[in-house]
Amino acid sequence: MSIRKATFKETQYILDQALVVLKDSSMGFVQPSIEKASQIMTPILADGGYYLVFETNQIIHGWIGVGTIYDFYTDETVGTIPEIYVFPTYRKQGIAEKLMREAFRYLAREGVRKVQLNVFAGNKAKKLYEKLGFHDVSTLMEKNLMND
Repeated sequence: MSIRKATFKETQYILDQALVVLKDSSMGFVQPSIEKASQIMTPILADGGYYLVFETNQIIHGWIGVGTIYDFYTDETVGTIPEIYVFPTYRKQGIAEKLMREAFRYLAREGVRKVQLNVFAGNKAKKLYEKLGFHDVSTLMEKNLMND
């Protein structure tokens, strides 16, 4: 088992999975499309972001996207986790937690003091994020005006 930065070829493979990741993570709140899926990580990668992969015997079990963004509310650069995914076969084995902790180490070495992520309502991963010390900062609320 190892966690390391993804190679260029692995990054391309991960980007090819973007639609599956979007469907799985957005809990039905997003109408998945290739365009939307690619918009999540592409800007982060273009700005120096990267993927970390969890592999065993050269088989990728999951990955995490890691980057930095400028937080206009706090006027500081913060780490961001725009994507984390573990293939269903490998879930419930602690892989996501190991990926998160390794991402924290990478970001800390880069001088980042905070990390942020977005999670859709109903996503079971929120429990893991809370276990790792994440807390709610803001809530996006929505009302469908077509039902009035």
